[in-house]
Amino acid sequence: MKNNQSERKKSSIPFRINRKSFFGVISLVFQELIETIFTKFKIKLPKEEEVLNLVRNKSKLCDPDSVLEVIDNYAYRKTFLMNIGDEKGQLLENAIIDSKANNILELGVYLGYSTIRILRNLDNRSKLTSIESNKKFADIALEHVKIAGLSENHKLIIGKSNEVIPNLNEKYDFIFIDHWKELYLQDLKALEENNLLKNNAWVFADNVILFNLEDYLDYVRSSSKYNSKFVPTKREYSKSHPDGVEISVYKDEV
Repeated sequence: MKNNQSERKKSSIPFRINRKSFFGVISLVFQELIETIFTKFKIKLPKEEEVLNLVRNKSKLCDPDSVLEVIDNYAYRKTFLMNIGDEKGQLLENAIIDSKANNILELGVYLGYSTIRILRNLDNRSKLTSIESNKKFADIALEHVKIAGLSENHKLIIGKSNEVIPNLNEKYDFIFIDHWKELYLQDLKALEENNLLKNNAWVFADNVILFNLEDYLDYVRSSSKYNSKFVPTKREYSKSHPDGVEISVYKDEV
């Protein structure tokens, strides 16, 4: 994996937000506001519960594709879901395959969408450990993974990442980061400090443009510990709003 040396000193935003993207953000905020009002006054179930009911009723048992399709259809046709989505989800799967990882750590689970995408690419000797701070989301994710028939190689830890990471006791060769954005850099450094990254471990960070994660990008692009590259995408479930993922390979200097 190559890195542009001129970008290692300081990251730059690969996109500028244009008018079309700006209105896309406003639309997203409006959707979330309507969702909050409707659920607060019990006009409808929370969208996460609606998705779970749809997965229960419309997906096929032990068929990961059908579970992902139900979730994607809901996000495209009804309202936004903060999954990695289909476009970036395929990038994630490709990275899992290319890295040949067999011990993976996922920071942020939400409804288990990315969890399923990761697990369906693992063999019997590989495993995924996921960390999710929201118990309600964790319970939904576990059921989605079970319906998909992928529970065997999966462990989900409910708790805050900054509290869980210091208690992990094995090294990982792939890290997927998609939780609270202000924690990306903090948790990556915690993984380093607790010696939890294997040499040549891949770190796949979502939403690095959507949330303007300059501190994280500056770190992985300027640190001698990482070879890093940016992949431009659109925001999940959007045809106009720019986003991207940063894929970094860790080099143990010892």
